[in-house]
Amino acid sequence: MLKKIFTAAALSLTLGFAASAQEVGGIKPAAGEVTGEVQLNLTDGNTVGLGLNQLRGRYFLSPTTAVRASVILDIENQTGDDDFSRTSTLVVLSPGIEKHFAGTDRLSPYVGAELTLSKLFASEEGDDYEIEGAWSNGSGFSNRNYFGFGLGAVAGADYYFARHVYLGVEFGFGLQYTTEGDVKVNPEGRPSTTIDGEGGSLRLRPTVNSGLRLGFVF
Repeated sequence: MLKKIFTAAALSLTLGFAASAQEVGGIKPAAGEVTGEVQLNLTDGNTVGLGLNQLRGRYFLSPTTAVRASVILDIENQTGDDDFSRTSTLVVLSPGIEKHFAGTDRLSPYVGAELTLSKLFASEEGDDYEIEGAWSNGSGFSNRNYFGFGLGAVAGADYYFARHVYLGVEFGFGLQYTTEGDVKVNPEGRPSTTIDGEGGSLRLRPTVNSGLRLGFVF
């Protein structure tokens, strides 16, 4: 993991220093400017699929205030020796607002708040059955579909190592409510069965992004 962090940071710094060769004007965004960023995935894993770990856009109402919206799309596909296939899709949308502080010429610390809406879809198909809303695990279900929403506080910092190019980190803390959806089992040649989703759950928990954010001002 450390190797990935150093590699990503070195690549970002190289791009930034190249961009700063003809640096003019302010380094940080001004009122009316827009930033776009991606989160660099620096953790090891064995998931096979398509993942946009996080895309975020911000619009600066002033040099110290910005509205933002983040999107996560995570699609996973699995196949097994027993001729089954599984698919899950997680979609997360998080609008919010940020208040930036003076920091330094290049460092922009901030606090903010965001609303999070999330939805997980899951399905599984075998030779003689289909499952809508979850995966089977032998004795029950895993990866059950759900809907969630939350409200939380965030804090972070952006470091502008070149004009309008930055790396950032962020963490947060907030309330998250989730409720499970129904699961429908369709066995071949037999009636379908529907398992009702369980009641909602409310959790108060911290959230830490596991990667660096690489962003640009447009």
